[in-house]
Amino acid sequence: MTEETRTETPAPPKVAIIVLNFNTAALTDALAAYLRHDLCYANKKVYVIDNGSDAPPASATHALPHNLGFTRGMHEGYLIASAEDDYDAYWFLNSDVGFEYGNDVLTHLCEVLFSSDAYAQIAPQHNSPHKFMEQAACEAQLVPYLEATAPLVKAETIARLGFWDLRLTYGWGVDYDYGYRVREAGLASVLTNRARITHKEHKSITDYSDYVNRASAEMNAVLAEKYGADWWERIMSPDGRIVPLILSCDRNAALMEQFVASFRTVSAGLEPPVIVIDTSHTPRLSGKYLSLVAALEAKSVYVHAREEGMSTYDSVQEAVHFAFQRVIEETREGDRILFIEDDIIFSKRFNEKLRTLRINPDTGLFTLYLPGNEYASTVIDPHKFYGTQCVLFPRRPLQEIVANWDEIKRRIPPGYDIRWSRFLGERGYKLYGTEHSYVQHLQTVSRLHGHSSHVSNKFKG
Repeated sequence: MTEETRTETPAPPKVAIIVLNFNTAALTDALAAYLRHDLCYANKKVYVIDNGSDAPPASATHALPHNLGFTRGMHEGYLIASAEDDYDAYWFLNSDVGFEYGNDVLTHLCEVLFSSDAYAQIAPQHNSPHKFMEQAACEAQLVPYLEATAPLVKAETIARLGFWDLRLTYGWGVDYDYGYRVREAGLASVLTNRARITHKEHKSITDYSDYVNRASAEMNAVLAEKYGADWWERIMSPDGRIVPLILSCDRNAALMEQFVASFRTVSAGLEPPVIVIDTSHTPRLSGKYLSLVAALEAKSVYVHAREEGMSTYDSVQEAVHFAFQRVIEETREGDRILFIEDDIIFSKRFNEKLRTLRINPDTGLFTLYLPGNEYASTVIDPHKFYGTQCVLFPRRPLQEIVANWDEIKRRIPPGYDIRWSRFLGERGYKLYGTEHSYVQHLQTVSRLHGHSSHVSNKFKG
């Protein structure tokens, strides 16, 4: 191999492993020895923080003057490690975890965590009172939060969101709170099926019943002050899922390839998509196209056949109605539906913007695409709206469009952007748009009109 062709393998992310000990010296010493000598991951350093134990472990690298509690003890460990080196991630480990399922746990965690900018934190599968933590369905399963037993958190996540709430001293509630903060930032918490550990649970607690009472009371007090008395419903409600609805067709494989690659960079913040393949143009689906559809990892895929006796244009209008019917069947009250066409790319700020949109009770739709230099205002005149590339719908107005589709077709001319906007305006809904475009329309020949498609001059890349 010549100097010109030699390439160096990039170093894996640098990880600080922080083990918090309180009166579990034997467990901690065994764990520290394993992490230092047997865990297969070279770019790591182990910090053993003793949290004011009666008898500190021999493996301790740092000792706190007294027991600060779980959350503040872990925070001290983070401050110590982050002051010493520039780490890419921090692995916060309870002292009572075991590695009976292989020595590559950290390798697998890092590979998945750093595979997407949208992944904020990750954990291995393990036994837990939170049953979803015990079995992941795939290598990157999105979960609402991670139990604070063995989460690996990106350094940039902590830099952006801050650390766990230090008022939750017992550690109860840090999982709920941090998971919510991650979601609100448009990021994702991930559980992976590529790694598993065991948790021996509560080895440092002498009176577990008393501990539960105190920890639970603290959690409820802190989170009620932070989010209101209904904090559980507010931060843990299953409502508010964002379900992508992708309308696609096999017209341009190169375009589809760009779309799929871009969608995968933002998909971590979304539910698995519902895909509708429209065959109004042609019933043929190529193998290349189907492989790209498979890469989107859909929840469901439907095929819409060309409507008999209709032009291609009119059949495509019905394809959208068909897509809306299917996604209503696939969602539940409180969900939001993100209608996406397959000829766009996404801004790196897309997830953050999507998660911070204010959806009012009067919102009929919220577009994240601004064609040309439109619009002059973030509240859009229903008679001036066009461009269906990326539109977020609350579920209820979408249901009204579906229920009234025949009437809409009789009274309002096509296309479907005109029909949506004017109907929703008549119903008293408002149409909103972002101040910039967070997707860009890939410039090509319009599949509906046969001329060059519009692009946004206000795209925020």
